[in-house]
Amino acid sequence: MLEVKKASLALCAAMALFVLTGFGPKRAMAPRGETDPIVSHISLLRLGSPQQKAAAAYWLGQQRTAAAEAVSSLVELLGDATPVDPTRYRPRRMDKMTLGEEAAAALVNIGHPSIEPLIRVLKSSPQVEARKNAAWALGALHDTGATTSDI
Repeated sequence: MLEVKKASLALCAAMALFVLTGFGPKRAMAPRGETDPIVSHISLLRLGSPQQKAAAAYWLGQQRTAAAEAVSSLVELLGDATPVDPTRYRPRRMDKMTLGEEAAAALVNIGHPSIEPLIRVLKSSPQVEARKNAAWALGALHDTGATTSDI
């Protein structure tokens, strides 16, 4: 049973890397019998290495509101200050960033479904890094016009 779980995780990671490196369509359709790519990427947010989590967060953000079910998993990463290398999964050259910053950027791209969870983090998280990233994301959402009168 453990080998099956490891093989499933490896398959999900390989699929995520395939899609994230640009060899697949923007939102790949899952072949019959396999899981939805959004669900696979959400799994990577929980089980992957920091670099895999950052790549999954970026991919989910690119799916916009179609990835709204990933919001709670992304919010959990806001306080993670682990450095990641965005040049390994983003098409444009960028400076180093943290996993929490990548999660915040994904939440901005997802848009309106992220607002309430970000407000909760800003009001109640004990983690300074999480509050900082939530505040940044809420500001970026405001700039895109995705905010409500709650902010």
